[in-house]
Amino acid sequence: MRLKAALRRELLQAASKAMPLEACGLVGGQGDELLSFVECRNAAQSARRYSISPEDVLSALRQFERQAVELRAIFHSHPAGDARPSATDIREAMYPDVAHLIVGRPPDLELRAFWIEAGLVREERLEVTDGRHEREME
Repeated sequence: MRLKAALRRELLQAASKAMPLEACGLVGGQGDELLSFVECRNAAQSARRYSISPEDVLSALRQFERQAVELRAIFHSHPAGDARPSATDIREAMYPDVAHLIVGRPPDLELRAFWIEAGLVREERLEVTDGRHEREME
């Protein structure tokens, strides 16, 4: 999966801003290109889990529709843990066609991507681009 450096910064800022709670949101894109982030409220108000309200999901999906992108990833942070799926993340994963982007604890705020299906976890390589290549191709 690819994302521009500006989108990566936006995800890391959301994680920092939510501290000490888990941040969460949805990421839209096309194919393997991540293009848009919609920050959502953590309805669980927890440092160890997140829950996105149905209203926030619907609002994000409407925004993606206006932008002509699809839901490509679910984003959340682990303010006190590593950037990898927890047992709860694995157990509660319900969308095998959507990646999970996870930001780990400070100070590193590492961002990693995973596919979770039927209890199995596979890491996806994230390529951060600066956008220059896309401009050269126009």
